[in-house]
Amino acid sequence: MSNIRDLEVALRLTQAMLDAARAEDWDRLVELEAVRRGHITAAFGGAVAGADAPAFAEVAQRILVLDRQVVALGEQGRLSLAETLSRLQTGQRARVAYAAGGR
Repeated sequence: MSNIRDLEVALRLTQAMLDAARAEDWDRLVELEAVRRGHITAAFGGAVAGADAPAFAEVAQRILVLDRQVVALGEQGRLSLAETLSRLQTGQRARVAYAAGGR
């Protein structure tokens, strides 16, 4: 597969990663990223033909734009999870304190 073809596959996988992030399907996102990594490695593993260079640069830029969106959604998910865990820990501490006070 040529460099540009690998990068185009990586672009499609990146879009699928964004879709997974929007659906909060983090397991699927990780699976897609592992496959994408191989295509990106292959795409950047050799010289890009001169005629393919502008298209290669455009596809690479589109991947970067989508990646930023994936990262932002991942950060939102991480913060949401941290907030949920904090509430659970507070509830657990309250239950322990209540149980200790009833003795």
